[in-house]
Amino acid sequence: MTVLQGIYSYWRQATAAALIAVVAIGFASPAFSEDPLLIPGKKTLFQRVLTRPDAKLSAQPGDPTPIATFPPFEIFYVYGEKTVDGKGYIEVGRSLQHGPEGWMVREGTIEWKQSIVLGFNNPAGRQRALIFKSRPDLEKTLAQEDVSAQVSKLRSEAVSGNLPADSPIISIEPSEYVDIENAFYILPILEASKIRLPTNISAKLLRVASIPERPAATPPQPVSREDALKDFRIGITFVIDTTKSMQPYIDQVRNAIAQLRDSIAGSPEADRFRFGLVAFRDNTRLVPGLEYVSKIVLPLDETSTAEKFVSEIEKIKASQISSASFDEDSIAGIRTAIDGMKWEKFGGKLIILVTDAGPRAPGPDAASGDLAPEQVQPELERKQIVLMTLHLKSEAGRFDHEYAEQAYRAMSRFNNRVNYFPIENADPEMLRAQVTSLATQLQTVVSDAIAGRMAEADNSRPGDISASAGLIGRAMQLAYLGSVGNVQAPDVFEGWLTDRDPLDRSAFPVTPFLLMSRNELSALRDVVQQAIELGTSSVQQGTSDQFFNRLREAVALISVRPDAVQDAGTLGDLLGEYLADLPYTSEITNLTPQDWRDLGTTEERQMFDTLRSKVVALEKIHNDERRWHALSPDAPPGEYVSIVPLTLMP
Repeated sequence: MTVLQGIYSYWRQATAAALIAVVAIGFASPAFSEDPLLIPGKKTLFQRVLTRPDAKLSAQPGDPTPIATFPPFEIFYVYGEKTVDGKGYIEVGRSLQHGPEGWMVREGTIEWKQSIVLGFNNPAGRQRALIFKSRPDLEKTLAQEDVSAQVSKLRSEAVSGNLPADSPIISIEPSEYVDIENAFYILPILEASKIRLPTNISAKLLRVASIPERPAATPPQPVSREDALKDFRIGITFVIDTTKSMQPYIDQVRNAIAQLRDSIAGSPEADRFRFGLVAFRDNTRLVPGLEYVSKIVLPLDETSTAEKFVSEIEKIKASQISSASFDEDSIAGIRTAIDGMKWEKFGGKLIILVTDAGPRAPGPDAASGDLAPEQVQPELERKQIVLMTLHLKSEAGRFDHEYAEQAYRAMSRFNNRVNYFPIENADPEMLRAQVTSLATQLQTVVSDAIAGRMAEADNSRPGDISASAGLIGRAMQLAYLGSVGNVQAPDVFEGWLTDRDPLDRSAFPVTPFLLMSRNELSALRDVVQQAIELGTSSVQQGTSDQFFNRLREAVALISVRPDAVQDAGTLGDLLGEYLADLPYTSEITNLTPQDWRDLGTTEERQMFDTLRSKVVALEKIHNDERRWHALSPDAPPGEYVSIVPLTLMP
């Protein structure tokens, strides 16, 4: 996908008391009485700047004695501007709660209108991204006839750490994966425009800055890649459907892991594998005889060896009664594996789903409520857990195949690769062969790690489970090395890159996120919930044509700027001014009153189901204390920031 299709502008804080607010019409006033200046043409979006190196803060504009000096790329709001002796100054402050702190020379700052930031993707299976010193440097390099050779030469120089003084390269993506959650950094976008790559694909040309979080007072001792890999371990949790039709497949999973057990018995590899086991069925309120929705059969921990897994799976028996419908609650099983296993002890984290049915649709009968399949994937990727789905396509479930495949493809995407593997005709022997092939390749990954070698990545065989396992193994190793080596994003810089690899059509070096404060996320979540409640009520009462008017009235009552909603032409206008410039197409936010009136009952229900699922996902981010970071030392909790996937926007 194209990372950016426009430039997104938004940075607005709400007070902790603002339980429901709309960005488009303004949050409640911050604790400090003076608001920052608005971006020209906007009603709520405040001006911000990033500091250049050694930016000086003075008590008054033109004062030669600074009261503070700041490192590059500190974020400030702009409260005022003056010209003194022909030189421009801006009044700035880092927090809405504390207001302005002093004045800076405007030339000592960089205007920042975007709240989209980038994070590097796992580099497994692709080349590391180059960051150029200037736009002309990048464009000149990509315009050369021997562009492939030139890029290869520049990358080799950057990897060596010996860049010539006249090199067009300022930095390179780290060799290991930098987890943007655990080693917090942001790559704010300063400019964005289109560019045609040598592969004849349109991409975004991005001017970015690198802002790593402040380093620890005592840097950790460096660990060599070879030594670190020797401690690499893989945790595998099988999530298995145990409904009425599944006994032959449970037995074949047991047989495949028994074969792995025998293969690694007495070898160093045996200590590097640990297994967990989750069984799932469906709603026990609808069919009490099913006994459970999901349960942990074998916890993933230090003691859960292959031998123990084989012993425990032998005790599992498929249900003797049928479920309420063909689809089962596989999402409940996956969520049990995500939340119930001790993943932190393992460098490689893998969930293997085995089922012949699609996931139960979101709603009151699903254990995870309104959480949709597409919202499960960001949670897995954030925790660097790979989901591989083995979908048994039986003749009895032919009517369900399309829905199930679509849902499992959405959930099983990792690092831009889909790990969905259909078992045609639901052949038990084919299932065993696939699990055996997967286990054999993972054994090779572990053997290589023990020897201090990286796993080989093979991109040439899409759909092959062994090739996928090798690529996943390398990705997991890179993530592991990044965590144990305390790898950071590139040092502070300002440079240029493209959102797609200039030579590899399938490679995406970066992913976009929204940088949001906790107050902003709370406000967005609550106003979307308000829209859901009003919309659902309108549908139930047969007054769907009044939905927009009712939402306008509700928003005006809770807004500090009620006049701003009167001319709202789309649902996106009501949900937030910043959504108007959001760089992706959304059928929901683009809905007009006429579009809403033209929707059928099924389409209305689907729209609200989608919104409910996103509210659930936003709530999880909001409540996870580990995801919030202070950009300034004295920032109040409501101004802590986190990154939010663009896919969670309405």
